[in-house]
Amino acid sequence: MSTNPQFGFEIEHYKPEWDRLGVVVPPFTIEADPRFMYLSTETRRALSKVSYMVEAGQGASVIVGEIGTGKTTLASWFHSRYHRRPDFVAAKIDETPKKSGLLLLRRIAAEFGLRTRRATEDQLNEFRAYLIDRTAEGILPLIIIDEAHELGPEQFVELRRLLNFRDPRGGKAYQLVLLGRPELDINLREVPDFNDRVATRSSLDPLTPDDTRSLIEYRLLAAGRGSKQPPLFTEDAIMPIWRETRGYPRSICLLCLHLCLELLINNGLLVDGDFVAKFLEDHHDYRQAV
Repeated sequence: MSTNPQFGFEIEHYKPEWDRLGVVVPPFTIEADPRFMYLSTETRRALSKVSYMVEAGQGASVIVGEIGTGKTTLASWFHSRYHRRPDFVAAKIDETPKKSGLLLLRRIAAEFGLRTRRATEDQLNEFRAYLIDRTAEGILPLIIIDEAHELGPEQFVELRRLLNFRDPRGGKAYQLVLLGRPELDINLREVPDFNDRVATRSSLDPLTPDDTRSLIEYRLLAAGRGSKQPPLFTEDAIMPIWRETRGYPRSICLLCLHLCLELLINNGLLVDGDFVAKFLEDHHDYRQAV
């Protein structure tokens, strides 16, 4: 066990006292947690469009965005929302098997709790049988694939075959949401048969300074900080945070996490512009730190 002479606490046993910031849980976790999803204008638009297409049985929806724009959080939100609904069953694929269409089908089958087969046609027949059972119960299966820019042409072929299934009303029996980096759009041009089946496309761009402020405030509220408490982040702290992170939500959360830890370590009361500037000057390598 060691003690840091500068701060005077046992490093191995140091636990941030988040309640000193008026929160119940850490507000700026960078894990994909739907509870903390801030709805910017673009995120709200994507949610509305994709939710409509899914519930109307229109087939495939695509959401693209650079690293750190919130795609994984959005994927978790869709899964959480539809998995709880009695008229849907949702499967979420976080990492796709490389290249193989059959391996992708088997991965999806496993997420739905189906038997995995060694042959593609046998696996598709398993999906058909599953579809008949779910249709009888009035349940629509939804497949959510994150990091979809890693999908290969053979995998798009098998996804297209799933989209060819119809329910008794004539709608597409499987709904599909693909989320990935901008190269997903490029990859889709190479598979026109699938690309033609995409019902809606949305993009997630970095946040504006105003949205950056709103994201910080929303995160603090979601973590339990009372709305009547004075701002923890002052107005003059927002622009340096936005400039440093370029408006990418994951980067904003990572920087604010470190700023909050620094505030607790130094027994501070608020994060202002000077505090942010000094932190960035003293800890320019904070991204490599824990």
